[in-house]
Amino acid sequence: MRNDEEQSGKTLSRRKMLTALGAGSLVFMAGGGIPCAASPLSTAYLKLSKSDPLDPIDVNGNFDRIDAEFGGRAVTPDFYKVGTGPDDTAAVQAAFDSGQTVIFTRNYYVKSVEMKGDVQTIDFNGYFLIGISKSSDSASDKDAILKITGIYLHLLNLKIEGQFNTNYKAAIHWYSRPGFPHSGYVNIFGLFIRNILVGIQYGAWLDDPNPYDTSQSENYLYGYVTRGIQNCVISNQPNGFLKISGSTLDCHEREWSLTEGNPFQTAASNLIYCKIGQVSVEDSELLKVIYLEGCGLKGKNIIIANCVMEMPCTWVVAEGDVTIDGVHGGFMGGNSGLPMFEIAANAEGSLRLEHIRMSRSAGVGGYLTNYMISGLTQAPHYHVSVGGCDLGEWNPQKIAIPKERSRVFVADTHFAYTQDSNVKRYTIHDKRDYTNLISSVDTTGENMTTAHNTNDKSGWAWTNLYGSGTVYFSKAVSSLPQGYSSAIEVCATGEAYILSKPFAVTASAEAVFQAKAKISNGYGQTGIRIVWYKANGTASSTAETRLFGTDDMASDWLDFMVSVNIPSDAAYGRIKITAEAGSTYVTGMELYTRIDSHFRNSFINELNRSLDVEGEGIVLKAPNGYRYKVTVNNSGDLVASPY
Repeated sequence: MRNDEEQSGKTLSRRKMLTALGAGSLVFMAGGGIPCAASPLSTAYLKLSKSDPLDPIDVNGNFDRIDAEFGGRAVTPDFYKVGTGPDDTAAVQAAFDSGQTVIFTRNYYVKSVEMKGDVQTIDFNGYFLIGISKSSDSASDKDAILKITGIYLHLLNLKIEGQFNTNYKAAIHWYSRPGFPHSGYVNIFGLFIRNILVGIQYGAWLDDPNPYDTSQSENYLYGYVTRGIQNCVISNQPNGFLKISGSTLDCHEREWSLTEGNPFQTAASNLIYCKIGQVSVEDSELLKVIYLEGCGLKGKNIIIANCVMEMPCTWVVAEGDVTIDGVHGGFMGGNSGLPMFEIAANAEGSLRLEHIRMSRSAGVGGYLTNYMISGLTQAPHYHVSVGGCDLGEWNPQKIAIPKERSRVFVADTHFAYTQDSNVKRYTIHDKRDYTNLISSVDTTGENMTTAHNTNDKSGWAWTNLYGSGTVYFSKAVSSLPQGYSSAIEVCATGEAYILSKPFAVTASAEAVFQAKAKISNGYGQTGIRIVWYKANGTASSTAETRLFGTDDMASDWLDFMVSVNIPSDAAYGRIKITAEAGSTYVTGMELYTRIDSHFRNSFINELNRSLDVEGEGIVLKAPNGYRYKVTVNNSGDLVASPY
């Protein structure tokens, strides 16, 4: 009797036979037939040869018949397994390369395998692909446990076990090969990855200076679940699009903490990092539930829709366009004091936040001083919009720092936070069309003179607290922000301030103050405030509200936007501009309420109220170009004086 390999080039393996045939092996051993859906024989059964005693020639011939029959339907990697060694790489790769439907029948141990087929179905059938590459293996074998480069692939029930193997760059490297069809139209139904640092690398590696530009798109991933993953998805694919749905992404270190020399870096961990391309996630849970370090989402062209987001760290570090629409179970736990959204330096685009319902830990909104959105100063071409959100334990005055707040547009968004055991609730609605409550105030210095003195000017009055020498306030006409013809300058060697004429306010209203301002030198008390008065002219219980100061201002013009809670006993307010050891410049001041339903007085009433101040009047220009201020004296006579 000749050796098996001499007869057919195959090794007779009982495991192979039982795995491939299952219950059918009993039929084979009995010399029976296997039902066949399509057979070249005249009967409905695939006939197998038998001999007595059992002849390996017949046995291997029967395997050839079985392989040919079932290979037309589906194959298992064990059809291609040679020997009984622990490395299944060659067998799994051969199955993938067969072009047939592939069904796993056990766990397979591989160095690296590649799905590069065209129109192929592969079902892991609940089994794992387990990475076994060593540090001495080739770069290709250490690239990823699984490479996806094919097109029109239908992948089912994928499971990948990294075994804490740091020789790999990722569990899956999904990319397109130059000279081949792009890796697109791939559907994955069910993917579980665990115990490896990077889950999916979509496109080129981050250190590739020239990522291959191709339309790696129409790719859908349903039911992606991670455990013990530092970075769940990294995208670096020009013109690449990946859509993820019904998934649970979790970047907790889990059992990595038990490994020697634990390489898991919490500060570098995130759920999604999209450097190039676009990643969309819908109907999923995004979890980074313990760490304050790092962030949940990073990069640009990220779209999150109808998801749960739970993370005490910064939710997003935005490097470009990011949209979050529909978070109905959001939580930012802990006492972190971190911004919820950080705008990266030089980022361009916008952050769009819509219909987010979230909260921080109970009570933190009353004492934490961090801002919800941070970094806009270093990203001058970036904007943020917030609409229809419910934000628990966030104080609306902490949306953004004053000089960045004007670039955050908030509409119909509800804030609630706990302070002194009381829950405070506000609805913020930045309005494009509003009534300026300080319309009776010269907010740009336009009607002031340019004379450098301390005389009253257009309703503003000077008070010197200390210091002498060059002190004044006046109309400034040079070095102005674009679009403005004047500004107010207050100059002091010590400390001095000017107060505007009184203007009416709505008690207990939530308002917004906006202005452009800068300083030349300036210390201590330099800044802008509002001084409050009761209806009888006495001081309010809240004497004044600081809007912004020297720590906010710079030598260049900045836009400021500040939330203001008007005191419950206030009927009037006055703007206070302070300079200390330098000059303070202000222009374009506005104050308006947040809520559309607040009372807006008629123009005639506003006009009468603005003139109801001793010495006030209307400035008119004569045909010869001279300006006159029309006032009334104690006899009721109108008096026109040069102005």
